[in-house]
Amino acid sequence: MSQKHRLQGKGRVDHSKPLSFIFNGKTYQGLSGDTIASALLANGVDVVGRSFKYSRPRGIMAAGAEEPNCILQVGSCEATMIPNIRGTQGELYDGLTAASTNGWPNVDKDIMGVMGKIGGSMMPPGFYYKTFMYPQSMWPKYEHLIRKAAGLGRVPKDKDPDTYDKLNHHCDVLVVGGGAAGLAAALAY
Repeated sequence: MSQKHRLQGKGRVDHSKPLSFIFNGKTYQGLSGDTIASALLANGVDVVGRSFKYSRPRGIMAAGAEEPNCILQVGSCEATMIPNIRGTQGELYDGLTAASTNGWPNVDKDIMGVMGKIGGSMMPPGFYYKTFMYPQSMWPKYEHLIRKAAGLGRVPKDKDPDTYDKLNHHCDVLVVGGGAAGLAAALAY
């Protein structure tokens, strides 16, 4: 596996364990220990999202939880989909399927980018709160379009096939409060 943006034999990844993953419909290679973002960078993927208002291309610019641009939808089907995973925090695994949360039809060729170039001066900050107010009965439809344009991940509609452990704690007496009355009640029991 040759990746021109990766230092061979360097880093905290296992070069003996290559992994295959899909990002926005294209197959890429990564290494065990990669985050989704580091694997995308190693493969030369520059654009991972679009800005909200003007739909300008955005790339990876941070290495941790503060990453504002690489927000992904991870999962291979509607039931296993996890929205709004930061690429810098998501661990790469073999067979991972990820997609950008914004950009239509995709992040490389985004039609909404034309809106930013043509109508940018007509879209001051907060324009959608003033522009889409009438008729008021149409607000739910406007809101749906605005949220879709924002590029937030969508919640899965199918039932999650995984099972999870759960633990329920029960108590005989619960004292709420750490003030004088709460301490007196706790000492009384």
